[in-house]
Amino acid sequence: MNTSTNYSDDNALREALEAIQSDRTLHEIYGLFYGCMAAPNIAEPEQYLAMIFDDEHAATASAAESVSARDNLMSLWHFINRWKPEEEPFYFPDMEYPSTDQGLRQRMADDLSLINYFITGLNLGGTDENDFDEDAIDAMHALTEAATLLQKQIESKKAADLTTTIELIDDLEDFMADSIARVSIGLKSAKR
Repeated sequence: MNTSTNYSDDNALREALEAIQSDRTLHEIYGLFYGCMAAPNIAEPEQYLAMIFDDEHAATASAAESVSARDNLMSLWHFINRWKPEEEPFYFPDMEYPSTDQGLRQRMADDLSLINYFITGLNLGGTDENDFDEDAIDAMHALTEAATLLQKQIESKKAADLTTTIELIDDLEDFMADSIARVSIGLKSAKR
């Protein structure tokens, strides 16, 4: 298995996930990995890989496709593991969205899934409410509010004002990145 810490790119991972017919998106995987890394107990590979590799679909993938997917996933895992939230920017998956109402809704849905899977990763790592310092609690509340706002925007039947919505999403992503960094920092004292 390739345990390289040099993550190549999101496109290679996206292609590998398609080859094994995984139902997980890149945003879900990023969120999951960030959450697992922030948690007091880092989740074991069999825990998070089981969420990514669907046994039914994996059976139809070739051995080479499965190895490629696993190598790309582990490379991303190591890349995120090296993230220093105190001094480095948060990394979102590299994705281009069309400047259309549908493109904006997809971007919001991807951001929402990143938040949800970040929380899933925290849960996989056995995070308890007593593990959070006060700032991390505030940051978790902020993420919950961001998720609620995203959900409302996605469900809105009204067509979006593209310029205003793009600015809103940019600001919301900065807010998300800051909140995830604060949670990650705030849980460091709970690491076992």
